[in-house]
Amino acid sequence: MKIEKLTEAEEVVMKAVWDDCKEPVLSDIVERVNGIYGKDWKPQTVSTFLAKLVRKNYLKLQRNGKIYTYKILIREDVYNKEQLKRLYIFLYKGNKEIMQQDMQEL
Repeated sequence: MKIEKLTEAEEVVMKAVWDDCKEPVLSDIVERVNGIYGKDWKPQTVSTFLAKLVRKNYLKLQRNGKIYTYKILIREDVYNKEQLKRLYIFLYKGNKEIMQQDMQEL
């Protein structure tokens, strides 16, 4: 499965969804994005990013009665591994020794 790259804003919203660990609603996500990640985004802004995440197949919008929730389609650990792989290839050109040296210096 190909995982599309996210923008920084999309990552913040997705992180808020992953942190919630259930099927959150928009208000939960807005609260987390603003409270935990220091944003001052309106619900419409977060909703726009959520729609993009649905289009990129990270989330699925579900209707539960009158409430819309989001189901996670790509787990955080899967995304993290893909990001590490991209950095490894881009920054280190596949050289594990140099990457390990840099990791030890962190």
